[in-house]
Amino acid sequence: MKYFIDAVGQKIKHLILSNADDRSNISSLTESEVAILEQIIDRLCIRCVNNNTTRREVTPIRHINQVDTWDCGLACIQMVINWLNNNCNATQEEQEEQRRWMMDFVKAKSLWTIDLITLLQNMLDLNSNNNSTYLFCSNRFGIDESYNNLHYYKDAFSEDEIRVKRLFDKAEQQNLPLLQVSHMSFNVLIDLVSRENVVAIVLLDNTIFNQQNNTSNAKTASNIHDQSDLSYSGHYVVLCGVSRDKNDINIATMNSQTDDSETYSYCLVIKNPGIWKETQFVTPSLFEASWRAKGTDEDIILVAKHV
Repeated sequence: MKYFIDAVGQKIKHLILSNADDRSNISSLTESEVAILEQIIDRLCIRCVNNNTTRREVTPIRHINQVDTWDCGLACIQMVINWLNNNCNATQEEQEEQRRWMMDFVKAKSLWTIDLITLLQNMLDLNSNNNSTYLFCSNRFGIDESYNNLHYYKDAFSEDEIRVKRLFDKAEQQNLPLLQVSHMSFNVLIDLVSRENVVAIVLLDNTIFNQQNNTSNAKTASNIHDQSDLSYSGHYVVLCGVSRDKNDINIATMNSQTDDSETYSYCLVIKNPGIWKETQFVTPSLFEASWRAKGTDEDIILVAKHV
């Protein structure tokens, strides 16, 4: 079942912070934000109170690199599944076998978030001791016909359209956990991933992310999609928390080409399958700009582990 919340707020916000002088402070939630947060908390069956007060509010996840130019989403699913199964010591052979199984399951290389949801649900069903919940949040469930004009989608759009519509219909029939949100506040996202054992697989525009990020060398120029126009390039990462450590914030700020004038009190901590670094620190404004770009539908898969 799909729920729609008409959240009040701007369509695009690069900075969501209450202090005009320090625009990186996490501000208190508005009534509309609280309403969305409470519904998500209820659907994920997690605690209503965020008790994290540490400098690093990060869920430990083992980093996995994507193998090809198109399989960042599969690598993110692998990271999350291994974390849920406490399988942090999987061998290279085990990871490769798991990846082959996932590729056989999805039967496509032009992957949308609904492909990842279908895969995630199937892998969770295979685990009789599953102790997790997840929720797919997006501002659109279905196909935006205008994406056919984006070169990234254009070559595979016809085939994608048929498959994606079928998968959304199947997800609705199976009552998979989907929540349509017209505009999820960045505050809400930060609150959720700051909680213990909550992570998110997030779809970013890698063109924006790479143009503004000095250190990223993500190999996401998919040979499935036409890259002659780099106006959009989809890329999945795992958002596993936030850090208020000054060293982490400095790294994030130095790596950003557009945020030199900003002062931040926290940064985001991600596992990026497109780079070899185990952990990547990202400024809030860079992450939000990449997440809200046209082409992403602001897709997020929130995953909670219950221990």
